[in-house]
Amino acid sequence: MIAAMVRILFGFALACLAAAVTQVLFVITPADLYSLDGDTRWQRLAFAGMISLSAATQSAVFALPFAAVAILFGILLGVRGWAFYVFVGLAIALLGFSALYASEDGGQPTIANGYAVAAFAFSGIIAGYIYWLVAGHRAGANRKPVVPTYRPAEEDTEREHLKAKDYDQADRPVHAVPDPGARHTH
Repeated sequence: MIAAMVRILFGFALACLAAAVTQVLFVITPADLYSLDGDTRWQRLAFAGMISLSAATQSAVFALPFAAVAILFGILLGVRGWAFYVFVGLAIALLGFSALYASEDGGQPTIANGYAVAAFAFSGIIAGYIYWLVAGHRAGANRKPVVPTYRPAEEDTEREHLKAKDYDQADRPVHAVPDPGARHTH
């Protein structure tokens, strides 16, 4: 139980970090980093790391209630497929984008553009997949399966003495088949 909780928390933290790094890579692209020389490249990488940690914290704060519900749902139903967690990550990211868009002032530049939507959507997909890799693929693994117990009805106990070949015939209704050689009297 404790190992599962640690795995879930670690998976959530890594998912938030992966989402943040993905969003930062949409702003500070690998091509931009490659074009820089030695010291400047390392400074830009350090800056990208700091922004990623800050964005991961913001992502975690926003996503926690939504992710907790989805994780609980996944555990209770034993959902272990990657598609569920990727869809949940995408939904949470797009919900975050919608919240940012709704909080904008009228006179300021807007976040509503295709590049920003792609950054949020891709970060949600990556976050969901990372969570699935770390914890989601084992959702509900510690649960004991509910196995219904079978109690034979009274009529079934009467048939226990029958052999397997006779049992199949015992379940079928017996129909009188007329003998073609017999005489019919009416």
